[in-house]
Amino acid sequence: MALPQLEFIPTGETQALVFKIDRDIWPVYHYHPEFDILLSLKEHRGEFISGDHVGSLRKGTLIMNGPNIPHAVHSGIPDENDSSRPSLAVVQFSRKSLGEDMLRKTEMKAVRDFLDQAKFGFEFHGEAAEKAADLILAMEPMNDFERFLQLLRLLDFLATTTEKTSLASPAFSPSLKDRDISRLDEVLHFLRENKVRQVTLDEAAHVAKMSPKSFCRFFKTNTGKTLIEYLHELRIGEACRLLLETDLSISEIAFDCGFQNLSNFNRRFRHLKETTPREFRRRFRIDPKRQAEPLPVSVG
Repeated sequence: MALPQLEFIPTGETQALVFKIDRDIWPVYHYHPEFDILLSLKEHRGEFISGDHVGSLRKGTLIMNGPNIPHAVHSGIPDENDSSRPSLAVVQFSRKSLGEDMLRKTEMKAVRDFLDQAKFGFEFHGEAAEKAADLILAMEPMNDFERFLQLLRLLDFLATTTEKTSLASPAFSPSLKDRDISRLDEVLHFLRENKVRQVTLDEAAHVAKMSPKSFCRFFKTNTGKTLIEYLHELRIGEACRLLLETDLSISEIAFDCGFQNLSNFNRRFRHLKETTPREFRRRFRIDPKRQAEPLPVSVG
């Protein structure tokens, strides 16, 4: 099996962030409680995995993984062991390392809201990715204090740009009215807990204490998806995890994830992931021998 490894990153009460330039990519499927900003510096021809999302890795690709979201990066080209041609710029930090007291300040509202939204990760595009890349690379010659200030500038910029898309499911919800937050949380929790069985519209509406018609409008407004679309994403996300982490057959995974037949599962999987379950497992599952290698401890 290819279970995600926990990576230790020395942030917390005494260190706000880790910044590093990696010579080559470490492809191990792993997770950590910190946010993880990754900027591709090389002409990679591979992919990245963030939760159940698979994206293309090219030069200039900029992603932000959410806390405890398993992820991996695959270059698609051989390691060069050339320090003059670095592979990734990496910035890692957590809410705790920034300080919850500071995040509660009025001046930090935009950043605070952004971090709430970023728990499932983002990919940044276009001019926003280019400007953010400049902010990240400017950190290299800075001292620790200057890097901390630069991180705040970077987060403030990422908070305001619209050139970003969500990564892991469930996707980022657009702005919610305060009175709807707890209601939606209850519904999403119910759906996650029951994703592998046939959840009906009436059941979900009952959890939200709404009529089915009102619930459909409420759910689409606040998630951007219909109930069925959302459930399919949850189930395919669970299938991705099982494909990476277990030796179950594809048909076993399909039924375990709540699909009634294999053809429907394959069709939904291809629609959401643009590949087949078999190809997904072949391309992205980590070799168990490679998985056994120890993770390096990040240093500042």
